[in-house]
Amino acid sequence: MSRGPRLLRSALRSSGLRSYWWRQYPCLREPAARAAAEAHVLGTLRALPPAQRAGYAAALRLLPLAYRLASGGRSLRGATGEEGRRGMRALSALPGFCEVVRSSTALALLGALDGRTGEAGEGGRR
Repeated sequence: MSRGPRLLRSALRSSGLRSYWWRQYPCLREPAARAAAEAHVLGTLRALPPAQRAGYAAALRLLPLAYRLASGGRSLRGATGEEGRRGMRALSALPGFCEVVRSSTALALLGALDGRTGEAGEGGRR
Protein backbone atom coordinates (compact mmCIF):
# COMPACT_ATOMS: atom_id res chain seq x y z
CA MET A 1 0.00 0.00 0.00
CA SER A 2 1.43 3.35 -0.94
CA ARG A 3 1.71 6.25 1.46
CA GLY A 4 -1.41 8.11 0.23
CA PRO A 5 -3.96 5.37 0.99
CA ARG A 6 -2.32 4.74 4.38
CA LEU A 7 -2.61 8.42 5.27
CA LEU A 8 -6.29 8.49 4.28
CA ARG A 9 -7.04 5.33 6.26
CA SER A 10 -5.19 6.75 9.26
CA ALA A 11 -7.09 10.07 8.99
CA LEU A 12 -10.44 8.27 8.81
CA ARG A 13 -9.61 6.07 11.78
CA SER A 14 -8.34 8.99 13.88
CA SER A 15 -11.46 11.04 13.08
CA GLY A 16 -13.69 8.97 15.35
CA LEU A 17 -16.36 8.83 12.65
CA ARG A 18 -16.17 5.06 12.27
CA SER A 19 -17.10 4.43 15.90
CA TYR A 20 -19.81 7.10 15.68
CA TRP A 21 -21.30 5.43 12.60
CA TRP A 22 -21.31 1.99 14.19
CA ARG A 23 -23.24 3.34 17.18
CA GLN A 24 -25.69 5.49 15.18
CA TYR A 25 -26.47 3.17 12.26
CA PRO A 26 -27.38 -0.44 13.08
CA CYS A 27 -26.77 -1.49 9.46
CA LEU A 28 -23.06 -0.70 9.97
CA ARG A 29 -22.66 -3.04 12.94
CA GLU A 30 -22.03 -6.10 10.77
CA PRO A 31 -18.30 -6.63 10.03
CA ALA A 32 -18.89 -7.00 6.27
CA ALA A 33 -20.93 -3.78 6.17
CA ARG A 34 -18.25 -1.92 8.15
CA ALA A 35 -15.54 -3.10 5.78
CA ALA A 36 -17.59 -2.14 2.72
CA ALA A 37 -18.41 1.26 4.22
CA GLU A 38 -14.80 2.08 4.99
CA ALA A 39 -13.62 0.86 1.59
CA HIS A 40 -16.19 3.04 -0.18
CA VAL A 41 -15.25 6.16 1.78
CA LEU A 42 -11.53 5.60 1.23
CA GLY A 43 -11.99 4.76 -2.46
CA THR A 44 -13.93 7.96 -3.01
CA LEU A 45 -11.36 10.04 -1.15
CA ARG A 46 -8.54 8.52 -3.24
CA ALA A 47 -10.38 9.67 -6.38
CA LEU A 48 -10.34 13.33 -5.29
CA PRO A 49 -7.77 15.73 -6.73
CA PRO A 50 -4.66 15.86 -4.49
CA ALA A 51 -5.42 19.26 -2.94
CA GLN A 52 -8.99 18.29 -2.04
CA ARG A 53 -7.83 14.93 -0.74
CA ALA A 54 -5.27 16.63 1.52
CA GLY A 55 -7.86 19.10 2.78
CA TYR A 56 -10.36 16.35 3.49
CA ALA A 57 -7.72 14.31 5.34
CA ALA A 58 -6.80 17.37 7.43
CA ALA A 59 -10.45 17.97 8.30
CA LEU A 60 -10.81 14.32 9.33
CA ARG A 61 -7.78 14.62 11.60
CA LEU A 62 -9.14 17.81 13.18
CA LEU A 63 -12.63 16.42 13.64
CA PRO A 64 -12.11 14.99 17.17
CA LEU A 65 -10.81 18.33 18.43
CA ALA A 66 -13.59 20.26 16.69
CA TYR A 67 -16.18 17.89 18.17
CA ARG A 68 -14.70 18.32 21.65
CA LEU A 69 -14.80 22.11 21.30
CA ALA A 70 -18.32 22.18 19.89
CA SER A 71 -19.78 19.70 22.37
CA GLY A 72 -18.36 21.15 25.55
CA GLY A 73 -15.49 18.73 26.04
CA ARG A 74 -17.15 15.45 25.09
CA SER A 75 -15.38 12.80 23.05
CA LEU A 76 -16.77 11.68 19.69
CA ARG A 77 -15.54 8.13 20.29
CA GLY A 78 -17.59 7.85 23.47
CA ALA A 79 -20.69 9.72 22.29
CA THR A 80 -23.76 7.53 22.23
CA GLY A 81 -27.35 7.98 21.09
CA GLU A 82 -28.81 11.42 21.51
CA GLU A 83 -25.61 12.78 23.07
CA GLY A 84 -23.73 11.95 19.87
CA ARG A 85 -26.41 13.49 17.69
CA ARG A 86 -26.41 16.70 19.78
CA GLY A 87 -22.64 16.89 19.50
CA MET A 88 -22.79 16.42 15.75
CA ARG A 89 -25.40 19.18 15.46
CA ALA A 90 -23.06 21.48 17.42
CA LEU A 91 -20.13 20.41 15.24
CA SER A 92 -22.08 21.23 12.08
CA ALA A 93 -22.05 24.90 13.13
CA LEU A 94 -18.29 24.96 12.51
CA PRO A 95 -17.42 25.81 8.88
CA GLY A 96 -16.53 22.80 6.77
CA PHE A 97 -17.14 20.09 9.34
CA CYS A 98 -20.81 19.65 8.51
CA GLU A 99 -19.88 18.83 4.92
CA VAL A 100 -17.17 16.38 5.96
CA VAL A 101 -19.46 14.53 8.38
CA ARG A 102 -22.43 14.43 6.01
CA SER A 103 -20.50 13.39 2.94
CA SER A 104 -18.45 10.77 4.81
CA THR A 105 -21.55 9.33 6.43
CA ALA A 106 -23.41 9.19 3.13
CA LEU A 107 -20.46 7.45 1.48
CA ALA A 108 -20.23 4.96 4.34
CA LEU A 109 -23.92 4.11 4.15
CA LEU A 110 -23.79 3.76 0.37
CA GLY A 111 -20.73 1.56 0.67
CA ALA A 112 -22.47 -0.70 3.15
CA LEU A 113 -25.53 -0.91 0.91
CA ASP A 114 -23.53 -1.58 -2.26
CA GLY A 115 -21.17 -3.97 -0.51
CA ARG A 116 -23.87 -6.44 0.46
CA THR A 117 -24.32 -9.46 -1.76
CA GLY A 118 -27.39 -11.55 -2.40
CA GLU A 119 -29.87 -8.80 -1.55
CA ALA A 120 -30.97 -7.65 -5.01
CA GLY A 121 -34.53 -8.78 -4.35
CA GLU A 122 -34.57 -7.11 -0.91
CA GLY A 123 -33.73 -3.56 -1.94
CA GLY A 124 -29.98 -4.01 -2.30
CA ARG A 125 -28.30 -2.49 -5.37
CA ARG A 126 -26.68 -5.12 -7.57
